[in-house]
Amino acid sequence: MKILARLPKREIEGADEVLEGLVGEVTSGNQVRVWPAATYVPETNQTRIAFFMEWRLPPTPDDESEVIAYADAMMGKQHDLMTTCKGDPTAEQENVDWLRDGKRPKPRRTN
Repeated sequence: MKILARLPKREIEGADEVLEGLVGEVTSGNQVRVWPAATYVPETNQTRIAFFMEWRLPPTPDDESEVIAYADAMMGKQHDLMTTCKGDPTAEQENVDWLRDGKRPKPRRTN
């Protein structure tokens, strides 16, 4: 994935911190906007981290795999779960609930 630009931080409900985002271009030419968001969990001394992605065009499985591999490499481990939705992923209540309180969403694809 090629990084094209940085994006300003944005508000994401349920996140303690949202980092600067990025615009990336995958091999197919499709573009994706990505915002990493994190919530610290003091009871377990852990942090839940989510990568919220918005695609310019509907992604192919190869597009998704390329961005997921990039995110996994940044984290140094494979992701624990992935959900997809139409529209703004930060407005999907199950995603917000997971980030806020750890309630794991059901894996789903709605594309």
